[in-house]
Amino acid sequence: MKMRLKKLRLSFPLVLALIGANSHAEKISLDDCDLITAKPLRADFQSWLNKNRKLANEGNVEALTMVAAEANNRLACLEEKITENSGWSMTMSSAEGTSETTSNPGIPNIKKNADAYAALKDAVKYTHLAGATDPAYRGMSAQLVLRYQATLPEALETAYEDVAGANQLECVLKRKFGKRDAQFACSSHRTTLAQLITKIPAERRALLDQKAHQWAAGFPVK
Repeated sequence: MKMRLKKLRLSFPLVLALIGANSHAEKISLDDCDLITAKPLRADFQSWLNKNRKLANEGNVEALTMVAAEANNRLACLEEKITENSGWSMTMSSAEGTSETTSNPGIPNIKKNADAYAALKDAVKYTHLAGATDPAYRGMSAQLVLRYQATLPEALETAYEDVAGANQLECVLKRKFGKRDAQFACSSHRTTLAQLITKIPAERRALLDQKAHQWAAGFPVK
């Protein structure tokens, strides 16, 4: 039995000069909880966020991945603060290829915390959109919805389609994406699918599977 620890936060250090600010701009790290959860936000970070959200909503792929990372990290930071959970998830994989993942269960009654609920909605929105061009984000989106299924029941079908597409691409068609560990990715996809299958009627799953297969089949070969 192998055990992996995976941090929920994504680390994205940025230099504002790269997006048009002055050359003396401070470095931004999306792994800095004090920075991304501050009220009010630091002016240079707020400017970066506004610009990249606008670009993301226009379909810019790089901006989508950045704002998805920011929202996921902001949510993880608030989860750690509110629940006092370390923000780590643990996956145990057997030699037979089965796996079991345990992670931070999330913030109870998250709608009662306006900042955390806003972070959750942003994370779901942008991670799903980033998943159009990256199977890793499709899996992340599905896992996020699954963790907050009581708050996001309307997003369960989208989550199922997301992870079904990622599974079809990486585990059925076996297309390698970047430097991802295919064995670990497929174990994660299978675990997420197994949990979502019980929450969606069979006839709906059939339609979602068809859409997921179409997405995977049309994904550009790299």
